[in-house]
Amino acid sequence: MIDDNEMLLMLRLEPLDRSAKTAFAAACAQRLVHLSNRYSQQVGDSLREQRLAVIVSAASQAAAGRGIDATRMKAEAEAMVPDEDEEGWSAGRTYAGNAAAAAAYALRTWLTNDPQEAAWAARQLLDTADLAYSQAIRGGDLTSEDEEKAYLESPVFQSVTFAIQRDLEAIETGRSWSELRQRAELEGKDWVASMP
Repeated sequence: MIDDNEMLLMLRLEPLDRSAKTAFAAACAQRLVHLSNRYSQQVGDSLREQRLAVIVSAASQAAAGRGIDATRMKAEAEAMVPDEDEEGWSAGRTYAGNAAAAAAYALRTWLTNDPQEAAWAARQLLDTADLAYSQAIRGGDLTSEDEEKAYLESPVFQSVTFAIQRDLEAIETGRSWSELRQRAELEGKDWVASMP
């Protein structure tokens, strides 16, 4: 199983072609779209909700060989990531930032063919799981080995690592990327219902 060891993930991503890396990163972003949408609805930002969906869709389209303006959309996604120094922190705002960052990394993957960018898209899923666990279970940071072990065994962490593993296997075995995207979207809907 792939855990949060970034080097292991990079080794799996490295041999993939540009389209496959991008499809993987776009699936990571797709899993987070519904969390971002929940935040957008809470703050009344319907434009953000619409634009992020378009940007994530564009990353998937790029992977499928369709022409997109990846540079412009990457910049737009990056602009959606909240500044950590700004006031008004909330879990929802952070989840929305993770979603926008994953979308930006998916587009950067397309632009650069760098497996690190795709790994950073997956990192957004892991960071989201970490925050969700901290919010729901402890309300703080993981500080002891026992707490870290409990987190690694938690359903939220296990579901994310399982999704990453399954997505990689789907890409490596040549399964349909549209199927991958649909599964990521459905699982993202289920995931948002379980998140604090």
